[in-house]
Amino acid sequence: MLIILVGMLMVFYLMAPIYHFDDPKPFYGDKLYNPYTGMDSTQWKQYNFQVQSKAWGGITDGRKNSNELIDSMYRELNFDHVATSDYQKINYYGSEKPSFIPTYEHGYNAFKTHQVCIGAKQVLWTDLILFQTTSMKQWIIDQLNRDCDIVVMAHPLLRHGYLVDEMRYLTNYQMMEVLNNLRISIEHWDAALSSGHLAWIMGNDDAHDVLHWNEVGRKFTMINSPTTNREDIINSLKTGNAYGVDFFPQQDILLTERAARIKNAPLIRQVVLKGDTLFVRSDQMAEIINFVGQNGILRKTVIDTNSAFYMIKEDDSYVRTEFKYGDGSTIYLNPIVRYSGDYPASTRKAEVNKTATLWLRIAYFLIILTVVYLFRRKKLNTT
Repeated sequence: MLIILVGMLMVFYLMAPIYHFDDPKPFYGDKLYNPYTGMDSTQWKQYNFQVQSKAWGGITDGRKNSNELIDSMYRELNFDHVATSDYQKINYYGSEKPSFIPTYEHGYNAFKTHQVCIGAKQVLWTDLILFQTTSMKQWIIDQLNRDCDIVVMAHPLLRHGYLVDEMRYLTNYQMMEVLNNLRISIEHWDAALSSGHLAWIMGNDDAHDVLHWNEVGRKFTMINSPTTNREDIINSLKTGNAYGVDFFPQQDILLTERAARIKNAPLIRQVVLKGDTLFVRSDQMAEIINFVGQNGILRKTVIDTNSAFYMIKEDDSYVRTEFKYGDGSTIYLNPIVRYSGDYPASTRKAEVNKTATLWLRIAYFLIILTVVYLFRRKKLNTT
């Protein structure tokens, strides 16, 4: 049985094609896209799309969490919604509600090259368990896109599941889990943006034990939406009308006190473009407001204020803003990006290289043929 299972998993390696990747190219054009255009600062919704419950008989991490416990914990923390992202399984708890969004975490490989699948129609069982080339990772992303509204690159820095250099080439995903309790992947995000891939930010607790003080209410996503209905939330995420929060509650405090601190966490009140000038404002005083551009280079810093502006220059392919507060919390806004045409899009593509893939499969066939020949020859010589 084990041999059959291993054989089935190895077949995925035989199926994986080789891709041709466009060279990295920064965003360009004479237009600037502001994902917060039309934002209503009274309509922020607090979301978490990564928490694991007891699944698969308790063999996966998250076995201490029941659906009811997860739901009650995040309601106590004033979250508008939590989507349980079990490994390789869509959790249908609460599916009768308009806010329900079927979500799961894809991946069972050794290096945690995972994806959060939001708005999933079904679970993809294809994965490559031992190692993954850049082409293999792109192949998985492309397959996930067929059955998901949004594909999120999960915790890229964790176990180096995604290399920074790979983010300059991978495409066809919509969001990146930049903020995760296990790792913060800012360098990966800037590499993707600097290379012309439009990836919006996501922050998630990725909690495996919701009773542990350090695992809940730490990283989350604020979504600007009139309702919590699935369609409204998905639309806001796809258009970038959201931001990520790295929130640092004090250790060993009562749940009620933590809930109060989260309820009073700073909110973004303005992200406006007037010509080539970006104006941003929070409802609370920030120690530092940073404007970050191409290759993650700091373009401007303003201190001890709740508002700031930045004049976007011709060589700024994108500009994103960070609000850093005195308690250690940080808000990361989605970027303003350059574009041409009707709507901003990634400047690069990844397509299957049919010729290289054919030669690879011929090589696989010859290797398998050789192994079978040598095995049969050895068997004949021993009889």
